[in-house]
Amino acid sequence: MWEAVQLPRETDAPEETERLIQQFAEEKMQEYDGSVFFCISRRDQERRLTLRQAAQACRLSARDGRAMCTAFSAQKLADRPGRDVLFVEPSMQQYLGEYLDACSAGRRHMLIYCRRKGNGPCLRTSIFMDFWWNRGVDIWDLGEQ
Repeated sequence: MWEAVQLPRETDAPEETERLIQQFAEEKMQEYDGSVFFCISRRDQERRLTLRQAAQACRLSARDGRAMCTAFSAQKLADRPGRDVLFVEPSMQQYLGEYLDACSAGRRHMLIYCRRKGNGPCLRTSIFMDFWWNRGVDIWDLGEQ
């Protein structure tokens, strides 16, 4: 499933937008029992902070997926207790495929994707989004909000 997130239009204040996105992410993290992935530009520190705070509010810890790739094999990461919350990017696609293959069957995973700060549509991002779609991971697209 690929869904576009529509925030209330009555807000133009950036801090209010971040609050609404944090609230949305918290609600979604409670709906899913599998891993949570955030595809957010590395340059978008404000949005990364918002999603880290959402994870913390759910008693989860959002980690840099690149660091986890170097620290753990995909199988070892999937075998660790608890839920994984990872910031991901297209360069990790092969590792993420191995990781999803190693995860317990029947779990529902989700990806929150934001197009801001250079993370917008291009061939590489399109292939990456197709990867998630083909794996049955629900995609929640924040657009350019």
